[in-house]
Amino acid sequence: MRVRYSASVVATAVAVGSLAVGIAGQGGSDRVQPAQQSVSDAKAKLVTTPWKTFSTTVGRGTKVVVSTGGNITGYASPNSGSAVYEHIGVGAIGEGYVLCYDGSSAAYDLGQSASGWAAPTTTSSNVTRNTLDGRASLQQTFSLTPGGISSATSFLVSMTVTNRTGSPMTNVVLRRQVDFDIDTGGGAGWAGFISNHSRTRGTVAAFHDPVEAPAGKESHGIMMMLQSPGGTWETRVTNAILDPSCDPTPAPLAANFVSRGDFGDTMIFRLGTIPAFGSKTSVLRYMRY
Repeated sequence: MRVRYSASVVATAVAVGSLAVGIAGQGGSDRVQPAQQSVSDAKAKLVTTPWKTFSTTVGRGTKVVVSTGGNITGYASPNSGSAVYEHIGVGAIGEGYVLCYDGSSAAYDLGQSASGWAAPTTTSSNVTRNTLDGRASLQQTFSLTPGGISSATSFLVSMTVTNRTGSPMTNVVLRRQVDFDIDTGGGAGWAGFISNHSRTRGTVAAFHDPVEAPAGKESHGIMMMLQSPGGTWETRVTNAILDPSCDPTPAPLAANFVSRGDFGDTMIFRLGTIPAFGSKTSVLRYMRY
């Protein structure tokens, strides 16, 4: 089991490049995040077996593995020779989605814990899941776009929520949640789960400054970036690495607006009302930089 750190803010600063970055969230105690606890609901249909692998050799390579449940279970970039750095999926903990509506409990699948979903249906191009109450479905499609001279390789995730009933579905919230473990896994990994987390209105990211990397190693960053909201949206660094709730608790924020520690990251899509038998689509991209 991974070691987690307490959410207390440590009033200490560490040098990152020429800037002082306040540490937020690095306490000395161990903690088990709520999403790491065992799943008691057998109907959750937790599915982590691989569905499809996307890869390119552009930019020293990127490989993304998606499960039959529609979770990213591996994201390595660069992925070439001895330079393999894993950023998502380290220790079988990774990434997933949360759906809320009509004030009901969240249906979620975060790659290690799940609740509220029936078994997935997969085709060559998408993963579809119905909620156990039969009221909603989530269809996900994925694609990898290799970068070029002026663009980085990116991985697109499109999510369509459909109201399967004859009545409006209200207060619909869809979240993508990820445990970014920058530079931790892979043959060249070194970071030990601790990253710097930051956000803008349309992106949430984790990164390392070059001075953090040991000799002979590299530092990287990865972001979740808005593509098409389908409603209003919000980015957030989350205190729990894989928070399964509808409104996750933010991670502690240092004075320089960076959260440093072992935290999660999310994009929250507030879809509002979906009419009877209607649907709304939200799209985002993952990108290593």
